[in-house]
Amino acid sequence: MCFVFILLIQFLFFVPSLLASNIEEEDTLKNFSKPSIKITQEMETYFYRRTQQHIERVKNNMLLMEGYKNLGYETLFERGSLHDKSKLSVPELEGYIWLTWWHYCKKQGINFKYPEGIEELVQEACNHHLKNNLHHPESHKNVDEMEDIDIVEMVCDWTAMSQEYNQKSCLSYVKENIDKWGFSDKTKQDIFLTIEEVNKRLK
Repeated sequence: MCFVFILLIQFLFFVPSLLASNIEEEDTLKNFSKPSIKITQEMETYFYRRTQQHIERVKNNMLLMEGYKNLGYETLFERGSLHDKSKLSVPELEGYIWLTWWHYCKKQGINFKYPEGIEELVQEACNHHLKNNLHHPESHKNVDEMEDIDIVEMVCDWTAMSQEYNQKSCLSYVKENIDKWGFSDKTKQDIFLTIEEVNKRLK
């Protein structure tokens, strides 16, 4: 009887410890099997350098527009200095580091794919940015209600992107894409006149 009792006690203590050991082992294996999703120092450094260069281009382009649509230097300087600042903080920062690196790899001919789950993170960052920055049509309930400063910043943003890729003007890009935003003919005309003015002042 005592022998049976001892076996029972050993069983009761041994099985839970065995189960706990198996669970810990499974958790460890799961952790090792998860892909390492880490932003490298190289990616981060490139993102900050490239983003700051872009902001400076946009700001410089905007300052050239002093007097256009009665826009003053201070207004243009302030808006230009704030351009894309939301990319430098949560919830946009991590997604835009990945997106910027993706564009870098594409430009350099490097085969690069987002790790699992990162594409969704990038999309969330982009959606937040588009909906919370007035130089993007997506941030306006009615795109035809964009103010003059919004349109000037938008055009200067497009122009800065063209400059980054060694193109003289954003005109071809805008002609190909402008219909997707649903601008009225009047707003389209205003945008193209602004592009023409930016190009003239850049010469």
